[in-house]
Amino acid sequence: MHALLDLRHLPPPAPMERILDALDALPAGACLHALTPHRPGPLLPMLERQGYAWRLDDLGDGGARIAVCRLEDAAVLPAQPPAS
Repeated sequence: MHALLDLRHLPPPAPMERILDALDALPAGACLHALTPHRPGPLLPMLERQGYAWRLDDLGDGGARIAVCRLEDAAVLPAQPPAS
């Protein structure tokens, strides 16, 4: 299962909040994918502290694609998050 959130239209900190909310409901073995309007720098250490693995792809427009899963499910992370 791969959920996709397009959060590019939201101002900070809404994208980070939506990602964290979605992760609360993420089932084991699943990966959350999100498109954000900016590189989610403050989110990354939070994810690590909470036991998540992630992959980030900076986009040319200043936004980013991020894929997140539970640390024990890191094998489900794509080599690169899917294209928008």
